[in-house]
Amino acid sequence: MALLVLASLIPGQTKLGDFAFIGLFRKTPTLLQKILHVCLYGVLAMLLFWTFEGIQSRNYRFLISYLTAVVFGAVMEWCQTKVSGRFGTVHDVAINAAGAALGLLAAVYLL
Repeated sequence: MALLVLASLIPGQTKLGDFAFIGLFRKTPTLLQKILHVCLYGVLAMLLFWTFEGIQSRNYRFLISYLTAVVFGAVMEWCQTKVSGRFGTVHDVAINAAGAALGLLAAVYLL
């Protein structure tokens, strides 16, 4: 989650003295950024599913993991609206949700 917060809140406009990573991040093609959304939120949902293993009902654990990942993604998109040069979109929330669903399917089949 810390990695997602860091990546989500990187300013969209570089300024003198910024780390090179910020400039590199800005140059990432849009398609690759969307693929990263799917992958990172998939991994997040998978890790949440495994973390909540104390919940006996597999369906309930699936639902809690999914909702946690989706709400977290929506909050990160909202936070981006407060960062210079960044913007949050409903489209990205949907991509995050799709990634979370794929990650949970992978988690279920890997058990």
